[in-house]
Amino acid sequence: MKNRRLLLTAAKILVSFGLLFLLYSKTPIDAISRDLKDIDFRYLIPVALLLLVNTLLSAQKWRLFLRADDVHISLPTLTVTYLIGSFYNMFLPSNIGGDSYRIYDIAQQSSQGVRSAASVFADRFSGFLALVILSCLASTGVAWHLGKPLFFLGPLLILTLLLIILYALVKQRPVRIFLHYTRLDRFELITRLLEKFFLSINNYGSNRKLLFQVMLISFTFQMSVIYIIYLLALALHASTLFIFFIAFVPLITLMEALPVSIYGLGVRDIGYVFFFSRAGLTDIQTRALALLFLAVTVCYSLVGGLLYLYRLSSSRHTCAPNGKQQQ
Repeated sequence: MKNRRLLLTAAKILVSFGLLFLLYSKTPIDAISRDLKDIDFRYLIPVALLLLVNTLLSAQKWRLFLRADDVHISLPTLTVTYLIGSFYNMFLPSNIGGDSYRIYDIAQQSSQGVRSAASVFADRFSGFLALVILSCLASTGVAWHLGKPLFFLGPLLILTLLLIILYALVKQRPVRIFLHYTRLDRFELITRLLEKFFLSINNYGSNRKLLFQVMLISFTFQMSVIYIIYLLALALHASTLFIFFIAFVPLITLMEALPVSIYGLGVRDIGYVFFFSRAGLTDIQTRALALLFLAVTVCYSLVGGLLYLYRLSSSRHTCAPNGKQQQ
């Protein structure tokens, strides 16, 4: 099992560097460097503030899900865990690493592993749902602007898939049928964990106030992410219609969430080049925008790395040499 995971990670590293090589090997690096050196740094101040606000919004949404399931963790604790999870994402495929850390950390603090997993799943799913709805709305206008009436079909298909998954989870029966035909329901542990997971999902679904709050936060968060990338484009003097960002950024975010590369490297860059070239940006500008976004998110994720080191240091200082906590 360990060897298999190592092979998968190695394959994803190869995918990342292979895609980066294809994108940048024939691109004049000196031209990209000139674009990056000519950044208007005034735009980076609101970008940094929006990143902080987004982290607080994400932590608050996560807190709402946990509280609905009778798990009470403070907002500062969840914020720190979220930042550390972002740091983990730098080294592991897609967002899986960060989400795994979030589940583990809150499970350790609450002794509620399934509820912790359900809250992270609901948090991630609500974010994807808001993303795709925004993309569907904006894609209609973009399809008309580009003269490609079928452009909105991609976001519409993704939204349909998410709604089918949501239906299966709420109704439960489709999931149970799947387990029956795959014979996974023979395993008592899987069945027991699934029942607890469904209980958490029911707690969320029966609380309309919760659903309204989390979707409001999700839309606010996603619009903020879109605006961050718009500001980064302005910093590079690469302006285009804002509606393109509303339509394209969600699709790029979904692409980089696929567990086929490390930290979305390569996949994200292809998304920027493929979509924003249709919005009037040059090849140099699309690649510079992808690299600038990567640099900003890496720098911000390093805050989580510092917090993780602080946690490790604090835990060592509070433990005696024999491993027992000091009084």
